[in-house]
Amino acid sequence: MILGIHVARQLWLQLRLLVLLALPPVAALVAITVEWNAGSEAGRAALATGLAVAAVLSSALVGAAFAEEIGSGAAAWLIVRAVPRSSLLGAWWVLPGLTVVTAFILGGVLAGLALRPPVDRVLDPVTVTVTILAAAAPALPLTAAALAVAVDAPPRVALVATVAGSAVLAVVLVLGGDAVIHPASGYWVVAGRAPVDQPISVGLQAIGLCLVLSAVIWAAAARRFGSRDL
Repeated sequence: MILGIHVARQLWLQLRLLVLLALPPVAALVAITVEWNAGSEAGRAALATGLAVAAVLSSALVGAAFAEEIGSGAAAWLIVRAVPRSSLLGAWWVLPGLTVVTAFILGGVLAGLALRPPVDRVLDPVTVTVTILAAAAPALPLTAAALAVAVDAPPRVALVATVAGSAVLAVVLVLGGDAVIHPASGYWVVAGRAPVDQPISVGLQAIGLCLVLSAVIWAAAARRFGSRDL
């Protein structure tokens, strides 16, 4: 609880907490504007793209903030007072992750109220919920990866490395299309390009892959952080 308050305070002081909350709703607003100008299909594609960018930027901001935490000596100050390193790293992963998921829910509700659904499928509450969570889920492994980079990198390097790595990964996933289910398949569901009869299945599988990937990357980050000299 105390670590969560500390992380929230640090993010608030750096104004990153407000940015984390604002990014997905901004993506929804952009998608709504695109739909008004170019149609519902373009609006859904813009929403998927905007949410993907929001996930990348959110994780990059968290990684940069954690790098500043290490560089300023705040992390060492906590560890000297018997705070386990894994707990500190976990707090920097869990609390921003919950913030991002909350922001994605806000953005998803906003988009759901304004964007017209695909004409070839029925959107029920379960489908909408799974779709929103599947779109938010990639932010979790991305945040874990950003923390892993931030353990040994300055804030700007962590920021650039996260964005650049995500851009390369995005190119691969776009070229691969929706032929294979992967952690970012939720964006295909948002864009209305997942198989018509399997949006829930694709979304749940994407969420599961994100959670597994998050655990693996976080464990690697914790191991690196545990051996770092602060």
